[in-house]
Amino acid sequence: MQFKDLLVVRHSAICLLCIFMLLVCTKHAGSQNVVSVQRQQELQVQYEQADTLTTAVVTAKSKPSPNLQSTPLQVMQQKDFAVLGIKELHEAVKTFSGVQIKDYGGIGGVKTVSVRSLGTQHTAISYDGVTVSNAQSGQVDIGRFNLSNVEMISLSIGQVEDIFQTARMFASAGVLSIRTAKPEFNASNTNMGAAIGIGSFGTYNPSAYWQQKLNDKWSFAINGDWLTSEGNYPYTLKNGSSSTREKRLNSDVNTIRAEANLYGNLGKGGELSFKANWMSSQRGLPGSVIYYNSDARERLWDEAGFVQVYYSNKLSGRWALKGQMKYNYAWNKYRDENESYQGGARTDYYTQREIYGSVSAKYTPAKNIGIVLSQDFFRNTLDASFENFCYPERYTSLTALAARYDNGRLSATASLLSTFITENLERGAAAPNRFRLSPSASVSYKLLKEHNLRVRASYQDIFRTPTFNDLYYDRVGNSSLNPEIARQVNLGFTWRGMLGNLLDDISLQVDAFYNKVEDKIVALPTLFVWRMLNMGEVEIKGLDVNLGISLPLSADFRVRMQGNYSYQYAVDVTDPSSKNYRDQIPYTPRHSGNLSVSVLNGWVNLGYIMSVVGNRYALPQNISWNRMTGYVEHSVSAEKVLGAKDFRLHLQLECQNLTDEQYDVIQYYPMPGRSFRVTFKFEY
Repeated sequence: MQFKDLLVVRHSAICLLCIFMLLVCTKHAGSQNVVSVQRQQELQVQYEQADTLTTAVVTAKSKPSPNLQSTPLQVMQQKDFAVLGIKELHEAVKTFSGVQIKDYGGIGGVKTVSVRSLGTQHTAISYDGVTVSNAQSGQVDIGRFNLSNVEMISLSIGQVEDIFQTARMFASAGVLSIRTAKPEFNASNTNMGAAIGIGSFGTYNPSAYWQQKLNDKWSFAINGDWLTSEGNYPYTLKNGSSSTREKRLNSDVNTIRAEANLYGNLGKGGELSFKANWMSSQRGLPGSVIYYNSDARERLWDEAGFVQVYYSNKLSGRWALKGQMKYNYAWNKYRDENESYQGGARTDYYTQREIYGSVSAKYTPAKNIGIVLSQDFFRNTLDASFENFCYPERYTSLTALAARYDNGRLSATASLLSTFITENLERGAAAPNRFRLSPSASVSYKLLKEHNLRVRASYQDIFRTPTFNDLYYDRVGNSSLNPEIARQVNLGFTWRGMLGNLLDDISLQVDAFYNKVEDKIVALPTLFVWRMLNMGEVEIKGLDVNLGISLPLSADFRVRMQGNYSYQYAVDVTDPSSKNYRDQIPYTPRHSGNLSVSVLNGWVNLGYIMSVVGNRYALPQNISWNRMTGYVEHSVSAEKVLGAKDFRLHLQLECQNLTDEQYDVIQYYPMPGRSFRVTFKFEY
């Protein structure tokens, strides 16, 4: 019997154990006080109606108060998207503190997110509780997501206090979670809506949704959108004292996204849902602009989809169970037309597949204590069109044991994650088996009973597995790589309160942090070619400050402000003799911040966002030649809602980069200047 077969047997045994526990608990549930479905719905309504600031901290659906979190967690809700004129996921994420968005420009440009300078591979993207994977590169392009059907997004750093989740959610230093909206029906059993967005540079984005209540237990929802854009935006090219006005080339995009959901209420706390998601995209890759050479003939085609099943059951007052299964498929075609290739072009094909399963059981032995055991198992494969490609196959088993105590004044969470990975290749030597235990712990304490002032501290030890590209990419990969080890410590305080009748809601969060990344995977030149090696070590010290204010000026007039500031001293400490020793790592500003203002009134809602990014360096050595000047970007929006109870018409006008700031996020990839977008949305 091969080792991977033993791994499958282990996973099957754990699943059978969970099923046995389910049967025992179901029988035992009759003698326990079962939490009613009506009470669960009441808690859900209380959460959804909470007046949450643009960035807030939540503990669970029934406890949205920010001062209860022992680790940093930032949240933005659907109503904030509308007021601030936010349509794409990356537009919302860049308003969070401690975040760097790598944006290569253009309407359809690749956009990845890094939290507290740990790297994009250390940030997981969760979609309705299931992680979006990319075993090939470890980076997920968040530009593929829009917010038309999203209820809430959240960014957690370290182990969140909601321990009842998949083991995979314990396996990253930061998690960006996306939660889609479930249908809500009033007098009608049908909800329908359609929208059209028209923007600068030939951008059109129509979308529609249909929600149907089948009976008292079942409902379904279908939504989709189409994004097309010429993307040929103008930019200013500077060369010394001279500057010219140019246009971005090969920046067009054509993307179709669709999703179907089926929701079932099984009664007595049981819930079952099915989800199918598909995305098809074709886009140009505009490339870098150096010395007036803006020629770009690279193209990228993407076909990606997944189906997943979610099951949960509140078995009794003490036991609860969750289960999830998912199949993910991703196909990419890359083409580069260049005379240096034989035949004048190179075309590569990549296909990824993943089969994923997760079972989580929660036991509540006492009112203030919860214990969770989660087991995940998944299989990843990668096919490519390269000659003599190795066709890797990876089996991963994750087991997480977590416990939480909360008495209202003191909350403490601890978890231990066990990771085991084994791989096979059709040709060549596979990476060795990897096993690691990763602990994390956090605590929050309320200093005074009569005030909402709390202190918090957390520690997490985590690692990221080398990707298929790191290990097996043609001549560059290194199958002997060790995983990157990341340790992060956070110490801070939170406060939420009010000042008289003028300021009825103020929240403040201040967190100091220290991160250390060891065995960082970097590409270094060897005798003949570049190779991936464990040569990097990064030290990160920083401070995040978040302040939220709600100002009620009258019964129907309110101003909400959210500001944040981040300081990150992220330096390379690999080799004391190197020229870049203790230099700031590339594309990480020391200082950055964001301010958002929402003006809510009975006539028209106004939104304003200001993003500030300090100086950065494009390469490891901090010299003037590599320095990138900081920038300030302003965006404004206006929203008007017309209609009655049964139908509504939303009109929205947005102006992004109001001052036409010319800047690069990635050097030589100019970002769009001033642009406009108008959206018409009808809901019935």
